[in-house]
Amino acid sequence: MKHQTHFFIAVPIEIDLRKAIHNWLANNKGNLPFQSWVHQEDYHITLAFLGHIDADDQLKRLSKLLKDKIVNLPPFSLSVKGLGVFGKKDTPRIFWAGIEDSSSLIYLQKQVFHACQEIGFNLDSKPFRPHITLARRWKSDKPFVTPELFLEAIHNEHQTFIVKEIHLYQTHLDRFPKYEAIDVFHLKGDK
Repeated sequence: MKHQTHFFIAVPIEIDLRKAIHNWLANNKGNLPFQSWVHQEDYHITLAFLGHIDADDQLKRLSKLLKDKIVNLPPFSLSVKGLGVFGKKDTPRIFWAGIEDSSSLIYLQKQVFHACQEIGFNLDSKPFRPHITLARRWKSDKPFVTPELFLEAIHNEHQTFIVKEIHLYQTHLDRFPKYEAIDVFHLKGDK
């Protein structure tokens, strides 16, 4: 059976932060019985989930529009801030690392969202909640408790990273890592 592929636009996470998060998780997974863990190469912050796309020309038009909109935006920094969950607090469906409030990230997400709508994508209208998904589906009889000391464990120098580009990803459900960057959009600003 062929898996249906999906597409999304996201901020990739810099390698040092990916490694720091991965190392922290490797030391704490035993206490966190989730059904599946995200591969460290797949850490990202989703800006827009496009779903399945039948028309290649729609992706080409979106790529051109994003390049036109994104090229004028300057790079900016983001910081990881704590841990959280989506779903029931005791038996979460998603376990994530949070991102500190950033007006630059909000503006970037709005630009991406509007570009996708302009090309004809029907996007989820839920409020944007920036995060890095770490694991999925709690699988324990005991209730989930948010781990302590996450930020200290990933070291201060790795908590902040510079957003220099965003990626258009394609999912591959039958391999790890699952996400392949098929296009890159650089933030260059006025340089």
